[in-house]
Amino acid sequence: MGHSNMTTTVTADEVILLSDDGQPIGRADRTQVHTADTPLHLAFSTYLFNERGEVLLTRRALSKKTWGGVWTNSCCGHPKPEESFDDAAHRRVEEELGLTIGPLTPLVPNFRYRAVDASGIVENEICPVFGAVVEGDPTPRPDPDEVAEWAWVPWESFVAAISATPAVYSPWAVRQVPLIGRAHPSASMGVSASVDVERALTDVEALLKNEMAGLADEWTRYAGNVGLDVLAADLPKWAADLLIGRGKRFRVTMAYWAFIAAGGRTGSPGYRNLVRAAAALELLHLFALIHDDVMDESSSRRGRPAAHVEAAARHRATGAYGNGELFGRNVAILLGDLAHVLADRLIDGLPEEMREVWYALSVELIAGQRADLTGAAAGRRDLAHAKHVAQVKSGRYTVARPMQLGAAAAMAPAGVVDTLMAFGDHIGRAFALRDDVLGVWGDPAVTGKPAGDDLYEAKATVLLSLAGQRLQGDAAALLQRVGTPGFSRADVASLAAAMRRAGVHEDVERMITEAVDAALVELHTRPLVGEGVEGLRTAARAVAWRDA
Repeated sequence: MGHSNMTTTVTADEVILLSDDGQPIGRADRTQVHTADTPLHLAFSTYLFNERGEVLLTRRALSKKTWGGVWTNSCCGHPKPEESFDDAAHRRVEEELGLTIGPLTPLVPNFRYRAVDASGIVENEICPVFGAVVEGDPTPRPDPDEVAEWAWVPWESFVAAISATPAVYSPWAVRQVPLIGRAHPSASMGVSASVDVERALTDVEALLKNEMAGLADEWTRYAGNVGLDVLAADLPKWAADLLIGRGKRFRVTMAYWAFIAAGGRTGSPGYRNLVRAAAALELLHLFALIHDDVMDESSSRRGRPAAHVEAAARHRATGAYGNGELFGRNVAILLGDLAHVLADRLIDGLPEEMREVWYALSVELIAGQRADLTGAAAGRRDLAHAKHVAQVKSGRYTVARPMQLGAAAAMAPAGVVDTLMAFGDHIGRAFALRDDVLGVWGDPAVTGKPAGDDLYEAKATVLLSLAGQRLQGDAAALLQRVGTPGFSRADVASLAAAMRRAGVHEDVERMITEAVDAALVELHTRPLVGEGVEGLRTAARAVAWRDA
């Protein structure tokens, strides 16, 4: 692992000057910019962690122009013009401390401060705060002109010390640490022997919040200040409202338990990679839901109007020009695309093996959606096609591929990955079948989406395949009209009732039980970490017998 994406040769030792709203307006010599009237400029702070969960503190060299001799966070610096934060942080950590770090994790992406040293020199910076885990030997080899001392300390001890004696520390660290604690309430951010899926869920949620906050801060740079016009909220806020605190986080849970079962440790470099990948999965899921609702013309999702419906309603309410339904679809597509872009940005910088799994997952999802659409248009009812769609569109994307990402984050050997994928494919099948059941017989008040859409849209599900084998008489004639103008919304309830009477619901429940049983057998075919195995067992039952 490590940093290997340097694409720009940077030689000028300059900082980026900023306007008050954070827009680049010029550049200045780094060695001359700090005065009693320092202009606002761009910087960054990093907090480095080792595998024991300790944070690296550094004491600034006494010869430093400002705040000499005070203790502070691990490393700070300024990105040069045309240099990314990622490149700048890796460069500066290497120069100042002689250390190699893994991918950056945003901790406080919108931090800004102004402070005046006893000498009268001013720090005036927009300074995003990042965390990273040290790779290889964690012993610093510091530049004596920058660092006088260093110490690895438990995060909790650092928090307590900076609260009790703030004058000992740099003013930026004093302000940053409480913000990090609020954004990452589970942090020690280092390795823990404990197994805690709730911590993983909390860490993913915190990362998603930070990513969405960072996007909101960046948005005006790209969108300008030309006005929002028809929409009630712009795309970043809308996406955040649909994402933060919503959904069941199945993909996070499955990835985490696979990580633990494969020998991963909470807080390790692999764990931080897992959190990034799991957050990306949630963003990709938002993309898929929004686009799926457009394609299916679904009216609601998670208990609120579907994105395209909401946008169309705004179009009508504001008396906007053009076709409201077309506007709603177009805006929803943009909203989904934005979620996909953010997901890809989180994946960028992860180890190659994880990026390859992500590519397979993304292409597989689109292939499954294509098969779903064309199968419905062709009137496919064969069981083989229905099972294929269920696997690649739903099961793989929700269970098996997230588990493969978790195993890759733990750097599991091929045999362990194969075992976890086999388990995941069985549970993915159970997940897809339960989805089909809820899509026909679920309670919309619980599921948050209408019942019967799959029947009305003639989706090539296992349920319809089984119905084709079992229904007779008038019920079989009704089934033949599915997907034609002769089948109306009013017919959905009648067909669903006929399918239940014919035993289709009972057949599918039996198939779900068989899939779970087969999955649990796989867990005994190769040695895995016991706590992870137990977590997978519990998650499998929750996935298979959920009611939403």
